[in-house]
Amino acid sequence: MKAQRVAGKTLNMPVLIILAIVAALALGVLLNPLPKPAELAVLDRPATAADTLPEGVTAVPEGEHTLRLVADVDDIRYFVSQNTEGTTSCLTVFPDNHPRQWVAGCGTGSKSDQEIVRTGSTGIVTAVLVPDGYNTAELEQGGFKKVHENVYAAATPRVPGSF
Repeated sequence: MKAQRVAGKTLNMPVLIILAIVAALALGVLLNPLPKPAELAVLDRPATAADTLPEGVTAVPEGEHTLRLVADVDDIRYFVSQNTEGTTSCLTVFPDNHPRQWVAGCGTGSKSDQEIVRTGSTGIVTAVLVPDGYNTAELEQGGFKKVHENVYAAATPRVPGSF
């Protein structure tokens, strides 16, 4: 391998290769930034007593997070939470008439055109958490109803054990 002269200095070929790799990696990071946190303006409002999970329901995400009750529709409470870094957003669904059938689901990062998480309880409801500004036309066509700007829900056929 031949050495090259740059600005009066001699550079070896391996050094040039390493510099090219570093430049390519830096360009890749600039063109493909890390996913940004899901935007959920509802989490910006001050907390109230209603924003407390029912007894026996595990907080998600674990650790420090913001939690808000976003809707109480048809005896089902919908809670949205997000960790302090904003990297994990969760939806907890608590059916007051069937408290043992509460469910929660979490998602990480988000684009404004993607669901954050979909979760549900058989025979109760399937719910979807979406970021602010999400186009909900497809959800609505699929039978989901808006219970909050960020939460859409669809009833499931029956509660297990019922007739």
